[in-house]
Amino acid sequence: QITNGTLDVKKMMKTWILHKGFPLVTVVRKGKIISLQQEKFLYHMEPENWTSDASHLWHVPLTYITSRCNFTHCTNAYLLDQKSGM
Repeated sequence: QITNGTLDVKKMMKTWILHKGFPLVTVVRKGKIISLQQEKFLYHMEPENWTSDASHLWHVPLTYITSRCNFTHCTNAYLLDQKSGM
């Protein structure tokens, strides 16, 4: 009900429940352009255990505020469900 059918919560939560570890989301701003990238967070990486396949993608819900905030609609939402986006 909260998402008004705009978000498949079951699909999103599967990426958090079934994947080991956590995503590391990197945000880069170049002028007015924002880019996002996610990768699996590894504190101590053993080279023989590292894989970079797409199975380590999470559905990461993000919220942000822009300078165009008019106090009635300040918060925007974005779902990062790919390796990179925005």
